[in-house]
Amino acid sequence: MKAPFLIIFVFLLLALISCNSSPNETMGSVASEESAAPPASVQSGKMAEMDMAEDGAAVRDESTVVNNPNPSTPGPKKIIKDGHMTVKSANIVESKKALDEVLKGLKAYYETEELQNNDHQTSFNLRIRIPSENFEQLISAIESGGDEIMHKSVQTRDVTEQYTDIETRLANKRGYLKRYKELLGKANTIKDILSIEEQIRPLEEEIESQEGRLRYLSDQVAFSTLNMTLYTEKEYI
Repeated sequence: MKAPFLIIFVFLLLALISCNSSPNETMGSVASEESAAPPASVQSGKMAEMDMAEDGAAVRDESTVVNNPNPSTPGPKKIIKDGHMTVKSANIVESKKALDEVLKGLKAYYETEELQNNDHQTSFNLRIRIPSENFEQLISAIESGGDEIMHKSVQTRDVTEQYTDIETRLANKRGYLKRYKELLGKANTIKDILSIEEQIRPLEEEIESQEGRLRYLSDQVAFSTLNMTLYTEKEYI
């Protein structure tokens, strides 16, 4: 009778030991899994840092994209034409009327028109703007008008390189500005926002300045300028 009782006692002891050990093992496995995975807030913070780093790298690399235009497709030449003429007329009233008609036909206009009348002479100081493709026609029309040409000078300037350089710089700065604005939308702290805005302000000012310079060059290329003095002498008494 003692042997069966001893066997039952051993089985009960083993069962009790197994029950006490299984909860600890289970808790240990759960704790190890929790320690292996970082909290969700840490993961999101790391992702935000990665996004900011990637965007910052994209801003730094923007120039490498813009500064490599395709050399096989050059744009048209940017040429500025200017001229100066002094013309002596026997009848300044008729000469001025004839010049007005010529300008109307060539789609030109007076940017400035100044009349001077004294005891010695009557003169018009004129600044004429004319489409560049009609500039030579205007010069020819004045020379064949019958008045005496006292002085003539024509200057031609190639500003293609300068124009292209401004376009490239402007494209770079626009790229930087775009990326900084993207970073501004992802900024999470006041410090980051202020820091990015400090970078944006001078960029916007530089872009505005470069755009103004580009508009000026475009206008000078599209319209030539002729500074002309038309005069007649009076008999001095």
